[in-house]
Amino acid sequence: MAGNNAGKRKSVATDTLAPTFAGAAVMSVVMYPVDVVRALCMSNPGLGAKDALSGFLKTHGVIGFVKQGMAVEVFRSSLARGIKFWVQPIANKKLLSMGFADNYGTKGLSGVLATFPEVAVISSMENIKLAQQLDKDKRFSGAADVTKHLLKTRGFFGGLYCGYFGMQIRQCLFTGGTFLTIDMCKDMVRAGGVSNGLAVDVVAGFMSGVFGVGLNCWTDVVRSVIQKKQIQASFDPSIPRPPALEPLNPVPFFKEAGSIFATRGMGGLYAGVGPKMVHLGLGNSILFVLMPRFKTMWFDYKGLY
Repeated sequence: MAGNNAGKRKSVATDTLAPTFAGAAVMSVVMYPVDVVRALCMSNPGLGAKDALSGFLKTHGVIGFVKQGMAVEVFRSSLARGIKFWVQPIANKKLLSMGFADNYGTKGLSGVLATFPEVAVISSMENIKLAQQLDKDKRFSGAADVTKHLLKTRGFFGGLYCGYFGMQIRQCLFTGGTFLTIDMCKDMVRAGGVSNGLAVDVVAGFMSGVFGVGLNCWTDVVRSVIQKKQIQASFDPSIPRPPALEPLNPVPFFKEAGSIFATRGMGGLYAGVGPKMVHLGLGNSILFVLMPRFKTMWFDYKGLY
């Protein structure tokens, strides 16, 4: 290969795995404390961010940010974002080869498609992490203890995959919205007079994250409430196990959404929207800053183009 690519190997899809997962891991560690507050607010509609934080610190102390689900969350979040940021460009390329136009909409659709393997892989970890974050009575000694308890009391799908439908809808809306708008936001930021590439990535990443939250916040509240109830039910032997396929059933999800709306209105469905916007807005900024730069460094190191 002539020119700047002389002596380099043409990259394949798997070559982007390492920098993609590295960027996702950094984001997960940095944003974990905000994720704790987000989870508490969403699983308890009406609970404010300040009270959620003070209650968590009172129960677990600062060390709780490390002990209460951090290992699971960092692994889960890194895996989730790594999968979708790896799959999305592959899906986008496939859609283009099928005749789809190269536009914002196709990028958004490819983001939606990337969430299906993501959610299938990480749903069990989502429940394990949430059980630890909500463990104000300190019933669990760690992730392994949560897993054992949920399997014993609720079964494999009912325990580890409860809330699956809501998680899938949540990810479709957020990731689709993110990839639909990221280039649009970059164009807007540049049109506003910002020319620095890093600044463009930071601001546009945050804007696309906030947009995604606007789309999916209500689904996150609903699935969090469902998961919280299922975890609480696991301690009551009088409550039977849910059917194995219940996590795929949309009816309980929309029934719970209707119940929250009836009792708390739209504000209830958007409980925790502030911490969630901070969490995913800043998270997107970090990802869209790190992903391309980690990829460039990795490709230079490995002699790829």
